[in-house]
Amino acid sequence: MNNIQSSKPTGNAPTVSYSVGKLDKLVSQQLSELLSELDVSLPQFTMLSNLHLHGEMANSKLASRSFISPQASNQIIKTMEEKGWISKSDDPNHGRILLIGLTPNGQAVYEQCNVKAMAFESKMLAGLPAENIMMLKATVQRLITNLKHD
Repeated sequence: MNNIQSSKPTGNAPTVSYSVGKLDKLVSQQLSELLSELDVSLPQFTMLSNLHLHGEMANSKLASRSFISPQASNQIIKTMEEKGWISKSDDPNHGRILLIGLTPNGQAVYEQCNVKAMAFESKMLAGLPAENIMMLKATVQRLITNLKHD
């Protein structure tokens, strides 16, 4: 049985897609402003977060997990390397691949950024009961799954 309801907006209510897009824009703008206080861009923080969570990885995988193209990531990675936040090392399993990893300085920058990001998330979720937050996370994950698999 199909649970899909009409995708037409009811009355003046926006579609889910529009609301998600608006939320994404607000999150990006406001989180970028907070991170700029630490001289860190949102793409840099996203990369630092991925390296913190998943460890060393190749540029292409880091770019993909950070929602940017490998080409666009090259400049971001160069800047982060110049700042001493990341280091590169040879992949022991593949001679032509360099692995990117966090330096201790990069870990410290990530932790400073994460404090701001968690405060931002608390502000965004303020007033929602814990069960609603759990349901929201599950719902968003389901939407992602639905779009990843035809």
